[in-house]
Amino acid sequence: MLFGPSKTIESSTADTLESTAKAEDVYGLNARPAFTEMIQLMDLPANFLPETGKHRHSGRLVIVGDVHGMKAELKALLAKVDFDEKHDHLILAGDMISKGPDSPGVVDLAMKLGATGVRGNHEDRIILTYDDMVADHISMDAPGPSEDRDKSQDALEEVSFSRGDYKDRALVRALGHKRIKWLKKCPVILRVGGLGSLGEVVVVHAGLAPNVELKKQDPFMVMNMRTIKDGVPSEDHDGTGWMKAWNKFQKSLPKKKRSTVVYGHDSKRGLQVSDYSMGIDTGCLRGGQLTAVVIEGGNSDHKHKIVQVDCTDGRSSMSV
Repeated sequence: MLFGPSKTIESSTADTLESTAKAEDVYGLNARPAFTEMIQLMDLPANFLPETGKHRHSGRLVIVGDVHGMKAELKALLAKVDFDEKHDHLILAGDMISKGPDSPGVVDLAMKLGATGVRGNHEDRIILTYDDMVADHISMDAPGPSEDRDKSQDALEEVSFSRGDYKDRALVRALGHKRIKWLKKCPVILRVGGLGSLGEVVVVHAGLAPNVELKKQDPFMVMNMRTIKDGVPSEDHDGTGWMKAWNKFQKSLPKKKRSTVVYGHDSKRGLQVSDYSMGIDTGCLRGGQLTAVVIEGGNSDHKHKIVQVDCTDGRSSMSV
């Protein structure tokens, strides 16, 4: 059974999720599972933040949506924004891997550039499959004749949200220990920091619940949510987009306390830019675009722009 906040919050409490501290406490204490090897929240080092003022340095933040193993498109996007690895910093908003042609190559490029990644639902699935393989003493080398290629259950299924099937294990092998170790260091929530009129910028893969502290957010929903139904975060497509509630809540706060969240995961909705949220999963894997938010400093405030490149359909060239 999958874990979700709807299993732990009564609807009467959930209806007040956006407006009461009591709901925040209930959601945070009851809905957050215990994970021992997951980084819930990480702060981006301050030296990566773009500066403002006349004598500012030229460094920028480049935040990229779901890459899904599309290394050629990622390289094309970085070339289009004139990415300078000595001064700019790359942030990948989750689902860097899986489904596309070169997941190992994407991780290699991210490591080479010193990028910061966010843990998405596909990273989570592969990490948990890796841990399951280690626990079950399944070889990281080529599968043997005794291995079930259609394995449908794993030792962690009740808490892992994954199924550990053959394709997942094949991708684990393709990635190897070093790349998976890097993926394990990617937080569920990356707190970038204060960037002028954008407020405090936060990067996640899927979404955030309004009026819930970052450290109390349900990590499963941060990696999977798309909507809020009856006040409760949900993976489903039908329902009110969580970002509408997020933006409404931010506008109710004093300006100095507002936050802008950059996220991916929702290619069905495509590019979504609001005052305090930016959705940048634009379906690169299926032949859409790969999208970046480029944030740089100005004389008195930060400014940002959206940059995109067209993608080929990567589904027919999956590596595993």
